[in-house]
Amino acid sequence: HKTRKHATIDCNRYQATMTSESTGTITPVLPPAPRAGIDFESLPWNLNEPEAHKYIHVTTTAGDWTSEHYDASSDTGLILTEVKPYAATPLDLYPSTTSLNYGTTIWEGLKCYRTASGRAAVFRPDKNHARFSNGAYAMCLPPPSYELFMRGVQAAVMENKDLIPPFGDGMKLYIRPMLLGSGQQLGLHPSPRISLLFYVSPTGNYFKGKSAGLNLHLETIKSRAARGGMGAVKCSGNYGSTLRPLANAKKQGFDDNIYLELDSYQKGQLDKALLQELSAANIFLVLKTGEIVTPSLDRGTILPGVTRDSVLALAKEYSEELKAAMIESTGDDSVNVTISERDVTVGELRNATEVFITGTAAELVPLASIATGENEEEFITKFPHGATLPGGPVTAKLLSILREIMYGTRSCKMTEGWLKDPLASPEDFRTGSM
Repeated sequence: HKTRKHATIDCNRYQATMTSESTGTITPVLPPAPRAGIDFESLPWNLNEPEAHKYIHVTTTAGDWTSEHYDASSDTGLILTEVKPYAATPLDLYPSTTSLNYGTTIWEGLKCYRTASGRAAVFRPDKNHARFSNGAYAMCLPPPSYELFMRGVQAAVMENKDLIPPFGDGMKLYIRPMLLGSGQQLGLHPSPRISLLFYVSPTGNYFKGKSAGLNLHLETIKSRAARGGMGAVKCSGNYGSTLRPLANAKKQGFDDNIYLELDSYQKGQLDKALLQELSAANIFLVLKTGEIVTPSLDRGTILPGVTRDSVLALAKEYSEELKAAMIESTGDDSVNVTISERDVTVGELRNATEVFITGTAAELVPLASIATGENEEEFITKFPHGATLPGGPVTAKLLSILREIMYGTRSCKMTEGWLKDPLASPEDFRTGSM
């Protein structure tokens, strides 16, 4: 590709606050109004308005990323100039491209949205960088530095800032960083050329048009991930392996699969098998004992979701505030709220008053039922609280707390640094907090 020339970025352009000379007050800089002519709320969870996007693509053949790609001290580099129109600039990939032949692709999913005050916010990008770096190591790809990753995220938002949806539940500018082997070779080796990309898509309200929670298929035949494999890595293969089981589940009327640690399942003893995760989401149970529990990451088979981590942290921080919702959910006035990460068995679903899933798309989604399908050991359990949205009292309360944090109407010491303003200076975006 020809390099698209840009003037050196003026850091002052990115200052998130302006000081009035007359009053001395500090006023945050707001993003421009959303692009006219787009019904943002109705956009599906998909690639939307590609003709309006710009994306960033930098490469290296040196086996690492250098100051040529980004120099934080001068805020210069290819990450700021290699900006391309999405629809008009497809990637040049040869048949022998390493990622096409050997699956050496990882990616992340972040969101940028408008807060209650109208400011733009990117949610916990530092967590995405940590996971991205772990995935890069696992796939023999050079991880970008924190500075390069964050500047790429920030630049992608700034180049598409009129695609940030208006303030409202669920609407966001989705940001997808990618790292892939883009060099040519036939042998099974790390790629001689690496591509780092950042692209975006505006998405609407996940719940628009929905009235009830999800009905999941308990998958007892196909495995999503095994111990010692790539289950904890956000690589393309983790998702490709779920497509056929997902299509089969939908043919039977289910919304998605919940997978097992398949080595823990013996026929006739399904209740003892361990839960894993969905095709692209983590699972939480609210038990009658007052425990909010999600499967542990210790086996290395479950993706460490950013929303999962956020819900765990917020449930611990606001456990006392959750107590009234837990009493309503369980019907037990003496119940205490506890939060756990541990092995969770299928049988424990029978003792759950609520079950919900977490992910970037919808934050928290309640479940209405989990059941096995055709030619499988029989199992079914329903969750009445999931029959309507937003779900049971604990699910709804956690979603409310999470969104208050996201929208800047609630904060605490623990959540400092969770929200990053992409209109801030590059240094403030990396290290500051809204």
